[in-house]
Amino acid sequence: MSILFKLSEEILDKLRKAEQAKNRYMLISFSGWPDAGNVASLTTRHFIKSLKPEKLIEFESSDLYDLTINRPAVKIEEGLMKELAFAKSELYLWRDEGQRFSLLIFSGVEPSFKWEEFAEKILELCRAMSVQRMYLVGGVLDMVPHTRKPKISAVVNMERLKLEAKIHGFLLSNYVGPASIHSSLMLKARENNLEAISVWGHASNYIPYPNAIVALHLAKKLAEMMDISMDFTALREMAEDLAQKVRKMIDENPDLKRVVEGIERRYDEELGSPSYIT
Repeated sequence: MSILFKLSEEILDKLRKAEQAKNRYMLISFSGWPDAGNVASLTTRHFIKSLKPEKLIEFESSDLYDLTINRPAVKIEEGLMKELAFAKSELYLWRDEGQRFSLLIFSGVEPSFKWEEFAEKILELCRAMSVQRMYLVGGVLDMVPHTRKPKISAVVNMERLKLEAKIHGFLLSNYVGPASIHSSLMLKARENNLEAISVWGHASNYIPYPNAIVALHLAKKLAEMMDISMDFTALREMAEDLAQKVRKMIDENPDLKRVVEGIERRYDEELGSPSYIT
């Protein structure tokens, strides 16, 4: 199915029913460039695992990608070509039993091409359910220590959202440089008078593993902002396992230990002395 997929009458009917909820949101993440440390994908996958939403659509869009960068996966057994799988995008819908919340969750690979067309398809979904706010999740590598409270920065598409972002402990971004598709989606949302907040978890650049520590903090913040109750046990266990793995990695590498200690000192000098993770 291409980017120009049409919503079936069955899916439209489900979105119309979901429109009756008081609070209607969309959560979006992309793997690839905006997913450093796998922070975005880990966060979204936890929402899917915890809330157990219904999968509405799964589709391949090979025309959206530079296949020399986002290469499809091939399966070969004893020299015999078995299958070739292109990147998939998935759309889920969750509704709580009390009919207070409706949440669309989109997970896919950041497109290489047709950003404007892609953004319009996302807005089509939002309009179908009368979504009130779009949350976009990203990850960025940074010189931050894993021993401190995770740093989360935010970008908003409307002035009135700045205060809310600050209240939830996000740092408002100042940035000039290469953009992600988040920017295209947020501007398109503003054209449609739809609120959008893009939140970015800062992953320690010396950790060569998916950063569940940052993802856990980010998932909790998003659930808090949406006022949705979730079970974080699985993600918390992943974060604890990562913390143990990193401690061992540092204990076995004196050079890395000195690097981390230096990052901690600079971080504390710039931002004060935030609490250690407990």
